[in-house]
Amino acid sequence: MTHRFAPRHGTILLVEDCDDVRLGLAELLELNGYEVSDAADGEHAMLQLTANPRAFALVLLDLLLPGVMSGRELRARQLADPQLAQVPTVVVSACEPEMASEARLQPEAWLEKPFRGEQLLDVVRLYVKPQYGGIEDRR
Repeated sequence: MTHRFAPRHGTILLVEDCDDVRLGLAELLELNGYEVSDAADGEHAMLQLTANPRAFALVLLDLLLPGVMSGRELRARQLADPQLAQVPTVVVSACEPEMASEARLQPEAWLEKPFRGEQLLDVVRLYVKPQYGGIEDRR
């Protein structure tokens, strides 16, 4: 499997509406040396992404989000903007991927909930270099 993006330093934008899931995933990523910024809905995620797209190394995107901008809409807007489209995106969703939907969203990867933390970290490592030593450094 070839990747369009080489691993790079930067913040992971975690877009997840469920507080417990968002906080748990953010903690897991931070414990492994990653810098995380989070958003509970598509509007806040888009504000962060457009404010400084170069700061982000990866977007972890839930598709089912509250408010006027779903995860699918956020991804469509991201792909429509050449600068935002440069940020790799991994869909993290309980929705099973449909081939047509996956083709439209063009994610770098698709993680179906529920998943193990190690599965998430394996995917994240393909796109993001840790900012600082996490728990892995203490093994």
